[in-house]
Amino acid sequence: MKQIILLLFIALLANKVHARKGIPIPVCFPCEEISLVKDLPDDEELKQGNSFLNLGYIYEGYGVLFVRAWNKKGRYVLTNKEKTVYYEIDENQLEGIKQKYNLELSSNPISFWKKIGGKLIYMIIIGLIIYSKFFSKDEDEEDVATE
Repeated sequence: MKQIILLLFIALLANKVHARKGIPIPVCFPCEEISLVKDLPDDEELKQGNSFLNLGYIYEGYGVLFVRAWNKKGRYVLTNKEKTVYYEIDENQLEGIKQKYNLELSSNPISFWKKIGGKLIYMIIIGLIIYSKFFSKDEDEEDVATE
C-alpha cells in the first residue's frame, strides 16, 4: 500500500515539475470528459451554428496515465460531434428529447472500460506488487537455507 501511495505522490510531483517544461504526465484529478451517447437526427431545433447537436454525457473522472480509476457527477448534455461545446439540459428537456426521438437511456451510459476497466488494471498492478513481495521472500529464504 505504501508503494502505491508513493507512486501516486511521485506522479503528482512529476506532473507539476514537468508541466513547466512542457512534458506533462497525464494525471487527471478531476477532469471533465464528454462521451457521445446518441447521434440525433439533423433537426433545425438542434442546430447550433454550422453543426447539429447530439446527446452526450459529461462526467468528472480521476486517473493516471490515461487509465480512469473513478468517475462521478455525470449528466446528460447536448454537444457537437467534435465534443468541443456542450449545452446543459434539465430533466424536462431530456424527457422531451427521449420522447421525440424514442430513446431509451440508462442512468450511466459510460462505457465498460471507463467504468470498470481502470479499476481492474489497478487491482492487477496491486496484485502483482503483493505477489512479488511474497514471491521474493520465498526466494530469499531458499537462498539463505542453501548456504
